[in-house]
Amino acid sequence: MGQDFKIEFDFDPKNEWRVFRKSIIFHIGTLSGFIYFLATKEDIGLFLGFGFLLFALPQLVLHFQYKLNDRRKKIIVNHSKQTIRIEHNGKLEKEFRFKDINKIIRFKGQWDEENMTYALPTFFYNYTEIVLNDGHKIFFSDFIAKNLGLKNIEIEKKLSLLNLSNIKWL
Repeated sequence: MGQDFKIEFDFDPKNEWRVFRKSIIFHIGTLSGFIYFLATKEDIGLFLGFGFLLFALPQLVLHFQYKLNDRRKKIIVNHSKQTIRIEHNGKLEKEFRFKDINKIIRFKGQWDEENMTYALPTFFYNYTEIVLNDGHKIFFSDFIAKNLGLKNIEIEKKLSLLNLSNIKWL
């Protein structure tokens, strides 16, 4: 017979950098403020540094959480057999059929993911939750994939500004 049509998704440093660089202006502002303070000893540098840090720190927390969850995770979608296999550290974590999926929810930081106007650093962090009929939930972020390419399965989209509420990492 023919070979199975499989697509593999795993942690991709390019995806990680793509998300991080969208908010690089906040990190440059933080560093510039602190460098300005160190060079001139003027308080405005501290205000600028801590002001930008106030927005950048939640992003760093999210980034670290997403990376911890997604590194060493692989999602294998077998369209021929209509199965999804989740591996963590090379070991099988969960395998299920497409028909076992109750719903897929995509939690987004903002409705228009490509819009960088009026966006805070945390708005660029999105994740997907697969809810199975047995109640089991699988999470993965955009560091792995934005979508698994599943046909005929509705994807519900929810706005979640910090994207922390439902995540049970690791």
